[in-house]
Amino acid sequence: MTETGTGEFAVRSTGIDGAGTLRAWWKFDEGAGTTATDSSGNGHTLTATGDPGRSVGGTVPGAVAFDGVSQWLSTEGPVLRTDQSFSVAAWVRLDATTTAGDIDLPAGQYAIAAVAQDGPSHSPFYLGARKVLDGQTTGAPEAPLRWDFTVAPIDGAVTGTIEWPHAAAGPVQPALGEWVLLVGIYDLDAGTATLVVPGAGDVVTVPLPEGWPQWHAEGGVQLGRARYLDKVSDLWPGSVGPVRIFSGVLTAEDAAELYRNDTVPES
Repeated sequence: MTETGTGEFAVRSTGIDGAGTLRAWWKFDEGAGTTATDSSGNGHTLTATGDPGRSVGGTVPGAVAFDGVSQWLSTEGPVLRTDQSFSVAAWVRLDATTTAGDIDLPAGQYAIAAVAQDGPSHSPFYLGARKVLDGQTTGAPEAPLRWDFTVAPIDGAVTGTIEWPHAAAGPVQPALGEWVLLVGIYDLDAGTATLVVPGAGDVVTVPLPEGWPQWHAEGGVQLGRARYLDKVSDLWPGSVGPVRIFSGVLTAEDAAELYRNDTVPES
């Protein structure tokens, strides 16, 4: 594969050999503007809402900074078939200047999403961070904020009869202000959801509950927010760097290879 990149952050054409099919890849190396080009060649351009900040160079070749209030990026239509297996890899950072050094969420909020895809009522997956107490219990005020990959069983239900699986690692606090690679893997054949945080060596896999449905979300991919109960939700108070989306299943070894190939020096 051909090496490409900007500055000290070197990435390959897909970043890995063989696993999955690359559907979208945003490097954010334009430096300015209201759109971000899809480097996969599939034409999934992102368009900004709320004028998020843009930067190039440094630790990552490009990034978008969100205020956690009214800023995000969207594709016009879906990138993934969410009724099939897929994988999402995103460089993320929770910014100390945006969070004022405090990553505790406001009362009544339990998650923040760096990457999601819209359904009519809520998102089929949420990659970011969530307050998770014991691996699956969410919503407890004392729960720490953890890196998280959550998948939703069906659109249009608050809870329903099937639990939402949360693959959670972390906690987030030690990594405040640092770039972290998160890789969420949705494997329908294995019946699992996995979060890999290769820089920390974390691999967390949770089973999909019995009777797990498969549904496709027709909305666009969202960076910097998700959707819940037919409303914009879980806005990200930080930055998002390069994002790759794959159909198919990556492995923990693939995630580690992405991390090695995306050479991120110390800040």
